[in-house]
Amino acid sequence: MAKKQKREPVLTIDNKEYYQEDLSQEQIRIKDHLLDLSRQLERNIFVQESLQVSRDSFVGLFRASLENNEKEKAEVVDA
Repeated sequence: MAKKQKREPVLTIDNKEYYQEDLSQEQIRIKDHLLDLSRQLERNIFVQESLQVSRDSFVGLFRASLENNEKEKAEVVDA
């Protein structure tokens, strides 16, 4: 006896599950756009996190550079 395959929803909106075989061609295309947009948003969040860490690093470098300039000025005045 063959096992019955469990249907997996391809999309859930407003707590309602939608299955590929129940969708029209137009709805499948819209679903594909929605899934692609979700992936892009996730990827952009990842990129944003990376950019934020990089920006924070450059702010730290800038602050260190300012401190070095202040120390160099103080050394020149003390000399």
